[in-house]
Amino acid sequence: MAQQERAERTRRALINGAAKAIDLYGYEGASLAVICTAAGVTKGALMYHFPAKDDLVRAVRTEARQAIVGALGEIPHRGIRPLQAAVDITHAVAGRLGHDPVVRAGARLTREFVHYPDGSVAWTDAVREELADALAGAADPWGTAAQLVYSLIGMDVCLRAEADRPGRSCGPLRGHLTRLWQLILPGILAAPQAVELYRAEGSSPYCAFAAFPEPVRLGPRG
Repeated sequence: MAQQERAERTRRALINGAAKAIDLYGYEGASLAVICTAAGVTKGALMYHFPAKDDLVRAVRTEARQAIVGALGEIPHRGIRPLQAAVDITHAVAGRLGHDPVVRAGARLTREFVHYPDGSVAWTDAVREELADALAGAADPWGTAAQLVYSLIGMDVCLRAEADRPGRSCGPLRGHLTRLWQLILPGILAAPQAVELYRAEGSSPYCAFAAFPEPVRLGPRG
């Protein structure tokens, strides 16, 4: 049992280390040496658990999608208007993008390899489906959901580019997301005055995730 626990801890460290490296440097820049440094394990341990780099990348992408699906599952729908649930969904994703390096790495991999043949579905598909269901009463719910996903990704990318280093706070991202919903809500509501019934900033503190520690120094890429 102790050996299994150590193996699982090592595997978890490798996934988290790879996520931090990919988040910072992308697929190409996240060399095996960089990943091992971030994970605090030897290259032999990496190769034991993940014989090829793409095996590790698939694990990161799968974990990223599972994290998003888990976040979406925590959003309460009972007693909440479907459109408010849609708003809350986007804030839940923004929270994960702001705090979870695995989700951030998954998002970067999705951008770099739209058709990556890993057999998993991008987390954006899960979000788009949830949004489309919640926006069923609006005109063109699928189109609106797609635009929201694209906007969320674009805002995250732009905010990262403006920062001196990759941020771990989702405050700015949620702020831009709130303003986006303030623009969108009047246009998709049958009665624009009903916008007062909705909270563009989200109806629950879905951003209240425990902050991750500062990224480790990964050293030179090589």
